Amino acid sequence: MRRISGLVQAGILPLSVARSAALLVLLVSFALTSEAQRTGGVPTGQAPARARMGIPEPSPQQLPGSSVLPAGTDASAGSYPERNSGASGSPDAQSRSAEVVFAPIPFSNEAFSFGVIPVIQYVFYPDSNDQESPPSSLVAAGMLASGDSWFAGGGTNLYLKKDRYRFTGYGGYGSVGYDIFGVGTDDGDDGVAVPIRQEGQLALLELLVRSKGKIHIGPRLSYRSLSAKLNSDAGIPLPPGLNSDDLGSDVAAWAPGIKVLKDTRSDVFYPTSGYKLEFVGDFFNATRRGAVVGEKGFSYQNYVLSYNHYLPMTPTQVMAFRGMVCDVEGEPPFYELCTFGSFSDIRGYQPGRYRDHTMFAVQSEYRKTLGRYFGFVLFGGIGEVAPAWDSLTWDDLLPAAGTGIRFNVSQKQRINMRADIAYGENGWSWNFSIGEAF
Repeated sequence: MRRISGLVQAGILPLSVARSAALLVLLVSFALTSEAQRTGGVPTGQAPARARMGIPEPSPQQLPGSSVLPAGTDASAGSYPERNSGASGSPDAQSRSAEVVFAPIPFSNEAFSFGVIPVIQYVFYPDSNDQESPPSSLVAAGMLASGDSWFAGGGTNLYLKKDRYRFTGYGGYGSVGYDIFGVGTDDGDDGVAVPIRQEGQLALLELLVRSKGKIHIGPRLSYRSLSAKLNSDAGIPLPPGLNSDDLGSDVAAWAPGIKVLKDTRSDVFYPTSGYKLEFVGDFFNATRRGAVVGEKGFSYQNYVLSYNHYLPMTPTQVMAFRGMVCDVEGEPPFYELCTFGSFSDIRGYQPGRYRDHTMFAVQSEYRKTLGRYFGFVLFGGIGEVAPAWDSLTWDDLLPAAGTGIRFNVSQKQRINMRADIAYGENGWSWNFSIGEAF
């Protein structure tokens, strides 16, 4: 296969000295933050609430999931796995006092050379007699990144009635500058990009109810109000696969949806066993308004199915596997299409260079811890984007492989700062963030 052969045709390209120095400074700063967390905290049980610097709990997802936002912004987000009664991570084994957490979360990739996600989170237990529900939280978060990109928002994630009910609500507003390569494999291969400025607001409400078999299922409601325009002088030709109606117009969309979640992972930050199965379906009804296109109604549907599995090998070694499929039907704007490289599917590609109506990605990762603080990983994967499932072909596969180092920034759990470098069809790419890739 021609794409796989491309993996062996280039030598290693070192990261710049400036970027390496920046990463070192960030690692040191987080190490100092963790030490302050360890030595400056209030003893358990002596105060009803406390504040600390550190890593926020993994709920709620601090920024709405969207291809508009960079890979890595969801690094410390996610749902809690099901807890076994009496497990060491259950609330009865921890302090049940509320706390306020402050955390700057850095990230870096090809789309955004550098950025930081500042987070302020209030972690609490709504019912002091509920010994089964994970802690709930209120979050204010943002994003500051290169290219005059920013985002601000907030939300809540509530775990109620012995984790029978999970409520999530969040939203925010932002402006993001990035490059768009068009739609489809050919546009991605050509590598001709135009700068885009996109801004608007996102929101989500979601209520999950635990059913038999400890499966959480429930409705969700998403809202988008977004605009996109060329971020440069007029006259630049658009990539052939890009719909010109998507630029210079405002798109407002509402979507009822459904989510199904089954999560048996041993830990949300560094799972060593178990699995996470998730399905999300959103059904958008949208209106496009613009000086050229006028006002037009349209619809599209977005489906994502993912499965992560973790196999312990030794106390210090884990094999992690992930597979996902994405399908977008109807007439979506380009920024709602399946996006290769976003949310670590697959590392080795600039997020957004390849996008289309359908996508699949599979990957595996070997994880090795080296004592309390350090570790490394080896990973590889393959995937593809296409206009339809019957258009998938062996000739357009997108393989990638790479390695990364890990540095644990928490005194209580294993929450890794990660620096990954990977080689894909178009050359080398990097990703610097916090939390595991999946």
